[in-house]
Amino acid sequence: MATDSRLDERDWELLLQRIADGKCTPLVGPGVSSSFMPLRTDIAQNWAHEHDYPLVDSGDLARVAQYLAVKFDPYFPKETLQRQIGSTSLPDFTAPNQPHAVLASLDLPIYVTTNYDNFMVEALKHRKKDPKVELCRWNSALKRSQISVLESGYEPTPANPLVYHLNGHCEVLESLVVTEDDYLDFLVNISNAEFQLPSRIQRALVGASLLFIGYNPTDWDFRVLFRGLVAATDASLRRISVTVQLPPVPTDTPAPTLQKVREYLSEYFDLADRHLRVYWGTVEEFMTELNQRWQGKHSPGSRDAAGGDKAPLIDLIRLHRNLVGHFNRDELRTLAFELRVDYENLPEAKEGFARDLIVYLQHRKRLHELVEAGRRWRPEVTW
Repeated sequence: MATDSRLDERDWELLLQRIADGKCTPLVGPGVSSSFMPLRTDIAQNWAHEHDYPLVDSGDLARVAQYLAVKFDPYFPKETLQRQIGSTSLPDFTAPNQPHAVLASLDLPIYVTTNYDNFMVEALKHRKKDPKVELCRWNSALKRSQISVLESGYEPTPANPLVYHLNGHCEVLESLVVTEDDYLDFLVNISNAEFQLPSRIQRALVGASLLFIGYNPTDWDFRVLFRGLVAATDASLRRISVTVQLPPVPTDTPAPTLQKVREYLSEYFDLADRHLRVYWGTVEEFMTELNQRWQGKHSPGSRDAAGGDKAPLIDLIRLHRNLVGHFNRDELRTLAFELRVDYENLPEAKEGFARDLIVYLQHRKRLHELVEAGRRWRPEVTW
């Protein structure tokens, strides 16, 4: 497998076509929420410090949670996690390239998540969709208490999508897969016919291109999902899938070491699934490129991939940063006036003004006008 930083054009075209055909299943991991929620390594380290965890792997949430389950009881780490998630505010789904919002805009029928929160559902509701929620019934308590919406004749559609919580939901404590014992029990149980995944979810994992977003390859949830579920399926039935990855090493790692880590992980993924493509970058970088390519593919005036010209890609994060960093408040108002935007309805704060100006023009397929104006005003800045 190549270790280039990004996907090649052929893989992008195939991924976008699968999304357009509804044959793509996002697998949403904890890194998708990293801009407004602590990472699981941070949660683990906080718990380890607070409860005097005696081992060296204090960044491993499953192991620290296992320690707390033994020290107190199995529900203690789950209740603690439930309180932490419950105190987190919803993200701003109107922010440029907000990951949940971008995924919701793809009009797909099924979203699989290993996160315990409700953010994917709320993002879909923000898009005026009517999502259903299904929990993986991986233990006897869930089998008794949870009725599957998939057994009532419901068929997921882009307008009525399904959000499938593989590792549970914070509102149902017995559904949470948190400790090492939970992960092992989960793997053992779902291999049993009594607890196996619904056939519709199995088809979503085998009969579609998978999009792994927000995972660290060393985390338990990724290893269980990738090795325990996906890589165990018939290789001849799989389609090209994409995983968005940053090497699990410190940011100050020397470049030669970083390259060796990437080469090792690329070989690992290739051996497990030769159809898997790795996008080396952050969730934000991938979402920016995915959103721009998707909007360009479906915006009026853009031509189909098979037929010709593509809309130019615009980095929304850079665009927002440039507006905030190189313009004062009055200049932004004048810029909006030149673009015939009623700026009186935009926020007072400069960051919010720039964000909402971008969103307003993006929805009207006029972002290129904003970039051109930016170049006229600040030609020395990279747009």
